[in-house]
Amino acid sequence: MLTSLCPECDAAVHFTSLPDLGCRVTCLNCHSMLVVINSHPIELDWAFVEPIDTSNPGDERGTILRRR
Repeated sequence: MLTSLCPECDAAVHFTSLPDLGCRVTCLNCHSMLVVINSHPIELDWAFVEPIDTSNPGDERGTILRRR
């Protein structure tokens, strides 16, 4: 099984197959949203979303990245 470490909590993140670059995953331990930045070895980084445009009340792009 392929694994990498969560940059937030250092928990192992498991993959059943080699992930594509840019693949988004969620750490099951801390619920951080992560993105694959390297496939050999598998490296993860925090996934970011575009900020919410506060001048446009209909803008729904922002999401919660971590739940505690």
